[in-house]
Amino acid sequence: MTFIRVMRRGLSRGLAATLLLASCGVPARADGGAAVWSIQGERNTVYLAGSVHALPKDHSQLSPQLELAYDASDAIVMEVDLDDLDPLAAVQFLATRGTLPEDETLEDVIGAARYAKVAELEASVGLPEMAIARLEPWAAAMVLTQFALLKTGFDPQLGIDMQLVERARSDGKPVDGLETIGDQLGIFDSRSLPEQTKFLVDAADDVPKMQEDLERLVDAWRSGDLQGMEDEFRKERARSPALYDELLGARNRRWLPQIEALLDDDQNYLVVVGTLHFVGRDGLLELLKRAGHKPVILSSRALGAIR
Repeated sequence: MTFIRVMRRGLSRGLAATLLLASCGVPARADGGAAVWSIQGERNTVYLAGSVHALPKDHSQLSPQLELAYDASDAIVMEVDLDDLDPLAAVQFLATRGTLPEDETLEDVIGAARYAKVAELEASVGLPEMAIARLEPWAAAMVLTQFALLKTGFDPQLGIDMQLVERARSDGKPVDGLETIGDQLGIFDSRSLPEQTKFLVDAADDVPKMQEDLERLVDAWRSGDLQGMEDEFRKERARSPALYDELLGARNRRWLPQIEALLDDDQNYLVVVGTLHFVGRDGLLELLKRAGHKPVILSSRALGAIR
């Protein structure tokens, strides 16, 4: 199997799910379902919904809050425009920006002992060793995590993002993105080799417990337990503070002006990004509040009033 075929098989099936795992904020609790908020503009409403980028079949249904927000919206905004995304964009990025020089191997970069552990986990998820042997550590972590994800029963095609994209296509609703796949992967590519090596080692350590971690995160998301999700985030951030601040806080700050601009339109929008982007002091909810906006959670009472 060639390098490109290996990369295509895994990454084109849901890079966004890997980014969620890589980044696994006002604490609150949604009333009986995954949290959705609304913000009123002068002539429109912008809905904000937390997504899980990969879900098992028995947890893939959309919440009533999200159904309502989708029905009320004229357009969808996501982290990346999945409607127009080139399925090979991530593969091409990794092949060009995530590959080591010809005279270097991953084993050279991270050392024989670490490489042996990574190679063992690679074999356990069905990846041939050559798939990561020439990759930079961050890219190897992405590929390893993606293939491990596919073994858990969590399917990127059932993630909230992909479900909404498919529905928007059918309904003729436009879909836009807050950033590009290159913007996302560039966060990892810009890290130093020691940082990348730690990221790969942490990812390898997480593979055996991935199913358990995902189930815990989805349980918190499904019940609207933002405090539980923030607790999970704090544990992950403690391992690599600079990386996680770039993955969440820095991206949130870059997205804020784009979300605020939607409030000046006369169409309603549904903004769907990973749930962890809403938690904590640097989460979108707090940033919006500090900018003078008033996100209101869609509770069961609100749903009943609207209907």
